Amino acid sequence: MKAKKSILRITKILFSTALAIVFALSIFGCVEKNIRRYADAKKLDFGVAVRPSDMLYPERAELLADHFNILVAENTMKMQYLRPNPTFWNWSDIDQLINFAEEHKMKIKGHTFIWHSQNSGFVSSLNTREDALKVLRETITETLTRYKGRIAEYDICNEIFEENGTLRDSVWMRTIGPEYVDIAFQTAREADPSVKLLLNDYNNEYAGTAKADAFYNLVKSMVERGIPIDGVGFQMHMIAKDPIKEAALIANIRRFNDLGLTVSFTEVDVRIQMPVTPEKEAEQEAAYKTLLRIAMEEPNVKSFILWGYTDLQSWIPATFGGYGSAHLFDDKFQPKPLYYTLMDMIKAK
Repeated sequence: MKAKKSILRITKILFSTALAIVFALSIFGCVEKNIRRYADAKKLDFGVAVRPSDMLYPERAELLADHFNILVAENTMKMQYLRPNPTFWNWSDIDQLINFAEEHKMKIKGHTFIWHSQNSGFVSSLNTREDALKVLRETITETLTRYKGRIAEYDICNEIFEENGTLRDSVWMRTIGPEYVDIAFQTAREADPSVKLLLNDYNNEYAGTAKADAFYNLVKSMVERGIPIDGVGFQMHMIAKDPIKEAALIANIRRFNDLGLTVSFTEVDVRIQMPVTPEKEAEQEAAYKTLLRIAMEEPNVKSFILWGYTDLQSWIPATFGGYGSAHLFDDKFQPKPLYYTLMDMIKAK
């Protein structure tokens, strides 16, 4: 009798385990069929922006580890969260992210020190050059010293240009002046000589526009003056119905290559004007495919990073009313056909 009960119990355990495996495979796909496998083989940094909660849900954590090889914090490295007041540093969320990445052999991209938005109250109220320089240098030095050698690349400054090509009015511009950019990059290099330093922005991807040209001219000046910079970031928040301007994008990428700099596609998403239709999804697929193809063909493009992975927690609907469905996974964490299209492209390259 005891033997029969033991056999029955073992059978139930095996059956439950089999069901769990089937369920996991149905959600996330077999490990043999994911983008990360092919991105790793092709040495492409294929990544995604994440939230602290993503690592708290086992199914989300598994999805991230299976499908991506570089992670960037969506918000937790911004000043508002990193340093909410002059004396408190919120290291716990960053520690969790970096430990998770290292456990799963993933890279970390830092985002961002210097920005006009999402600053702590004490930062926004800075009004002297001396105080602003102290906060800038302290924040960069403390962070990069703490994580020295553990962060692959960092958006040191983010969105510093207006659409007309002028430097944006920010607390850093008002208190320090335009040299705050040089000072931030110099401070970062001193704190961690190994981290790759980037200047990041949006609507800076097409050569010939006022913003993109001003962005390029500043970076060129930095290189010529010996300011440490390793690459630039094009955010790439695109609209499905607007075809990618390939010639202007490639020309822009190549002029940074001529400066000896890499280009990262840092915040890629392609939003659809709702409701979703097959025609709109075809436009979205065409945009994603064009961006990925260019990223794989241009030798100085090293990263293809998505700004979010699931429609369930997308930033798009709240920011761009009437738009959505911008990501590779739907609101139930199921990969969309678009996911497999991009995987096949990387596999075939």
